[in-house]
Amino acid sequence: MNKLLFTMIAFAVAHLETCQAEAILASYDADTYYYTQTYNEVRTGTLNGGTFHVGMHFLNTNPTYDGHFNFAGIKFSDLSSLSNSGSKFLQLNLKDFKTPVAVDPGYQGPPQYSYLPTGNFKLAVVALGADFSESESATLSTWYQSNLFGKARLAEITLSQAGLVSIDVTSAVNDWILNPASNFGFGLVGTTSSPIATTARFYSIEAVGNLGPALIPEPATGSLLALGFAAGLANRRSRRF
Repeated sequence: MNKLLFTMIAFAVAHLETCQAEAILASYDADTYYYTQTYNEVRTGTLNGGTFHVGMHFLNTNPTYDGHFNFAGIKFSDLSSLSNSGSKFLQLNLKDFKTPVAVDPGYQGPPQYSYLPTGNFKLAVVALGADFSESESATLSTWYQSNLFGKARLAEITLSQAGLVSIDVTSAVNDWILNPASNFGFGLVGTTSSPIATTARFYSIEAVGNLGPALIPEPATGSLLALGFAAGLANRRSRRF
């Protein structure tokens, strides 16, 4: 009986691992720096290696910053292994919160930053209306509003701690499965933050160890039931002896 129980548990775990192994890694991620003045931030060096930045949107809301922030795009080009049944989750790995130490309204340049494991940042996720690479050369005052910020939100979540973040994006992914031509990927931007002008830094596809964005299908219900049944049976037997 013990051998049979072990076999049931092993089968359930193996089947669950098979479903989880179907996670799809992003084929593309990038960010674009939106600025309305002459200062253009250059993000290079080891500190920013393997990350993309998502800043807080504050166009026409705070004259101190006047439109200086990053927004990002993530794409999963090959969805052929997915069906339009079951839930799908966008998994991000938040590295830290890039927080300005002090801002002088008269200073024409980047402030000093702290890179913190905790913060307060509300992230908005949308299905992009156009290819994100267009943002590198398009007129951002129209492109950004039409294809990212003005789109319906798939989710808005508050980030408070570095680590893994899972976002239900089932509706968008199912639409892309049925109509691949509409798959321009996800757009990300912050809607509020404390302190203001905080930027969330996420690991990108270039990060070592597959820490970049992934699309995670929900494990099959049958696998979860089998694992739960086996675990319950094991617990019941342990109380008997």
